[in-house]
Amino acid sequence: MSAAAAAGRSPAAAMAVPSAAPPTQSALLAQHRRWPSVAVAQASASDATATAAASHGSVCLRPAPPVVPRAAAPLAAAATAAAFLLCGQRRRRCRAQALRGRAAIVACAAEEFGDGAIVKAAGGDSSSAIVLTERQQTFWEMLEEDFEDEVVPIFGKEALRRVYDFIKYCKQEVPIPPLAEGQEIDPEFFPGLRGKPWWEPEELEGALGKETAWIDTVREGLPYVQGELADLLEDNEEVMISDSVQSDVMGGGWAGFRLRRLGDWLSRNCELFPKTVQLLKESGCPLAMRGVILARQAPESGVSEHSDGRNCFLTAHFGLSIPPDCDMTVGGETREWKEDDVVILDTSFMHSTRNGSDEDRFVLIIDFWHPDLTEAEREALEFIYDFRTKFEKGIIKYNPKLPTDFWECMYVYSAWGGAYTEENYQKPKEEPFTLGGFTF
Repeated sequence: MSAAAAAGRSPAAAMAVPSAAPPTQSALLAQHRRWPSVAVAQASASDATATAAASHGSVCLRPAPPVVPRAAAPLAAAATAAAFLLCGQRRRRCRAQALRGRAAIVACAAEEFGDGAIVKAAGGDSSSAIVLTERQQTFWEMLEEDFEDEVVPIFGKEALRRVYDFIKYCKQEVPIPPLAEGQEIDPEFFPGLRGKPWWEPEELEGALGKETAWIDTVREGLPYVQGELADLLEDNEEVMISDSVQSDVMGGGWAGFRLRRLGDWLSRNCELFPKTVQLLKESGCPLAMRGVILARQAPESGVSEHSDGRNCFLTAHFGLSIPPDCDMTVGGETREWKEDDVVILDTSFMHSTRNGSDEDRFVLIIDFWHPDLTEAEREALEFIYDFRTKFEKGIIKYNPKLPTDFWECMYVYSAWGGAYTEENYQKPKEEPFTLGGFTF
């Protein structure tokens, strides 16, 4: 059945509005994750494809210390410094200067979901060690400090033990252990998770019990998605484009329309799919940080074999319009998509797609957290990737730490110690590096 033909079909089940629930640890962490004490500028999508973001104001991650005028008397400068140092700020947050960050958002280098996942070609070497650049070290220093301040007090270190190991793998402090055949992860390996190419819905039982109800809800609500997709193709088909920078992997036949990216709903795109967005939000799907997208595969085309490089989420493909002779190979096993149904895969395994028909293939792709992750681990990962995104966009600024010695710190703030001014600021050279697939 085509997407257009599905437009008039009645939904199989009504969507229920979830009842209000008391605040949870997740809700508390969400408040921390958005840094309510800091005026964080929210970047919005600039066009229907959401491949770039609008410009935003300069925002500091932490309040910057007062700048002491050079003309001030030494005693006044010393008193100012002492007062600042003795306030309630933690020592790590007592910083020497507020550096000016980048004014424009770096374009997202992404693969199918544009989320910054590492895309490895078949046969790639993942064993070579990488020495962290100064910029990488800066990122991890800031992240780990905020992680200790914002996440650990809520869940405790014991509940986050595997997250600490995950960070070590990301920083390449420890080697990734042997993986299942066909699985490629480098370096974002989360330990202790089941790894298999294909999953059945009934196998989604893990740390939080059985998590299959959302799949049934989305499956029953697919007529909403198919109808809105039919409207898009009829009225505004050009917005479904191939915006992946991994063109050598995705090929010229792939195109997509993104509804959610990097943990945020893309408002302009969501306006064209209001019922679909409502369906997904009310389904209870444990959405992961990567994305939600409606993807098209053109006739006689396919996506080359590759791995998305992360094992902390699984991916569901809901069939919207599936012509014959279409299939996907994951970990060496080939299966066909199911129209009006779902297939679930682990994209950390090498996978490829094929459309041998003379029609377009359409699927709704949803990333969701691996069932073996606990609530604390999911929230911690969301915090990490949200922090990464803000750092990459320049929303979070780096403020170097003050010297640990009290008198050296006072000297920095004194009129004779070279207190920070815009005049003497020199922008540091930015060395590009890749973290989670993003090139910084």
